[in-house]
Amino acid sequence: SGVTVNLFTSGGAPSGSTTTDASGSYTFTNLAAGDYYVEFVPPSGYVFSPQDQGSDDNLDSDANPSTGQTANITLSADEADPSWDAGMYQVSSIGNFVWEDANGDGIQNDGGSSGISGVTVNLFTSGGAPSGSTTTGAGGSYSFEDVAPGTYYVVFVAPGGYDFTLQNQGDDALDSDANPSTGRTANFTLGAGEVEDDVDAGLYRPATIGDFVWEDANGDGIQNDGGSSGIVGVTVNLFTSGGSPSGSTATGAGGSYSFDDVAPGTYYVK
Repeated sequence: SGVTVNLFTSGGAPSGSTTTDASGSYTFTNLAAGDYYVEFVPPSGYVFSPQDQGSDDNLDSDANPSTGQTANITLSADEADPSWDAGMYQVSSIGNFVWEDANGDGIQNDGGSSGISGVTVNLFTSGGAPSGSTTTGAGGSYSFEDVAPGTYYVVFVAPGGYDFTLQNQGDDALDSDANPSTGRTANFTLGAGEVEDDVDAGLYRPATIGDFVWEDANGDGIQNDGGSSGIVGVTVNLFTSGGSPSGSTATGAGGSYSFDDVAPGTYYVK
């Protein structure tokens, strides 16, 4: 109710103005035969639905989404044409936060969880059609405004030197929603006027563990005996502090080994 509807002649001369009633209906009566168009004025927070989306003109929206105006309407004497309608919806928004997960646990809980600026965030419909792209601001926040109701997903693009942290590790307002392999969230559905402000991504800078396996010729436990030659082909296994395997490698030609792209955490080597 309360939507302003204006009537103009095809030449642009005002011919009437009214507002919709409690059921959304409106009417202009006692009109002379001629050519007209209607202009709908959306209330604050509303935008127009897509125009002419069906084969039934009594059920679609006739308002141009940019102008709110219909096409020209030709009325003959004593004609009634009750088919000029407008659909509107309340816009929604999507967003929140990309942070550096310094302890790699997938939750915003480590010393302030500092935001990462300049991260590209892409919005897609559930069918894969691009719906927007933005970058995080100075505090790591981002937002997509004026989003139509529907089902969407977000893809975060990790900057160079960062990997995605663990996904869905706790409270949805504090966890990371990005798939660690793809940066993509699950699909989520927005209703009219809804604010989805908990679509987040945690990133960490991978660590490296490694060094050297050598032949201790004098058995003193120190690399000090004639060059301390490295031993090739020694198996080295990496475990989390809880005993979960995290990697396995073998020493190279000089006795060196390395585990790269290691998430923050507590480990031991065996």
